[in-house]
Formats: sequence, C-alpha cells, structure tokens
Amino acid sequence: MEKLKMPQTSANSGLPVSRPSQGVARRNPNDPLPKILNRLTDVDIPRSSWSAWIPAGGAARTLRRELTEVERQALQIRFNELAPVVAGYDGPRDQAIVVSAIAGMLGAYRSMRQVGDSAVAQLESISQALASFPAWAIQKACGSIQTNGVWRDGKFDRNWPPNDSEIVDAVRKEVKLYADSLRSAAALLSAEVDPDA
Repeated sequence: MEKLKMPQTSANSGLPVSRPSQGVARRNPNDPLPKILNRLTDVDIPRSSWSAWIPAGGAARTLRRELTEVERQALQIRFNELAPVVAGYDGPRDQAIVVSAIAGMLGAYRSMRQVGDSAVAQLESISQALASFPAWAIQKACGSIQTNGVWRDGKFDRNWPPNDSEIVDAVRKEVKLYADSLRSAAALLSAEVDPDA
C-alpha cells in the first residue's frame, strides 16, 4: 500500500511546514475555509475502521477492516481540501495579509508601537515566528488579539501586550482542528489492516 506524505506543520508536529511550492496546492486567500468538521471523514470512518488497540511506543495504529473505495475517496478529498488550509503562508499576497494583520495587532498596544527600522525588525521577527502557519489563521488570531487581548489565566488580558510565544500559541489554536483532521485523514489512508482482525 502506498504511504501518503502528509505536510508537516507547526500546528501538528512542530516540524517545518511543507510549503505550497513543495507539492501542496496553493490556497487562494479569498476562498472560504472548509467545514471544520466533516462528520463522515472526521468521525464516522475513524470510529468504524480503527482497531481498538492503540500500540505503545509510537508504532502505527492498524485498521480493523479494509476501507471501502467510497471511504478512501472521501478521505482523499478531505486530505486534499485541508492540506493547503494548514500549509504555511507563501507569496507576496499572503505576506501582505500577514504583515497587515501583525501591524494592526501591534498598533492596538501603545507600548508595542514602533517606527522606522524598529517597526520593520519587529514585523520581520513576528512574521518569521509565524512562517509555518497559514495567512488566514495569522489574520484571525491577530485580529482577535487586537480586539480582545491575549488569553491569559483563563481570561482575555488587554493590559499587557502579547509576547511572540503567545502570538504563536493563538495562531496554533486557530489551525488545530484543521490540522487534527488532516492528520487523521492521512493516518487512515496510510494505515494497514490488522492481520489478526
């Protein structure tokens, strides 16, 4: 059985992202995001096909039965629609979205406002920290921080500006559900059937 190569993202593994130029289809920033939950591919197929045994030590989990052709096609479609959604931003259009979102967020905090080279360095630093995330998630997280503040100690805090790790965490949370669904689809498509099933 052919193993699928899943794009690695900060959202799902901590490893560098597979950029669209490295085989992942590019997503148009104006395209709507796919549904967060696809009941068939994210719930029904995993529930009915994974074996009950989860091996220890990082060994691959097996299927209790062979996937049907319809299930395999549905999982492949889900994988294909999610891969560009979780891939890191790329290109001048995405870069403009990211820089604008970060600048707007920083402008909401007086102590973080910079001018000249300091502003450029600050934008570059944060955009590099977020390079493995998609532009839509950065835009959404930065907008939330700009409006609501940073989530700290169980509540939104607008008194103190976010540090880089808090910004990264906010973006990672935006991508998490899509990354989990992508990882699940990839694992199901590449899993072997348990020979004892």
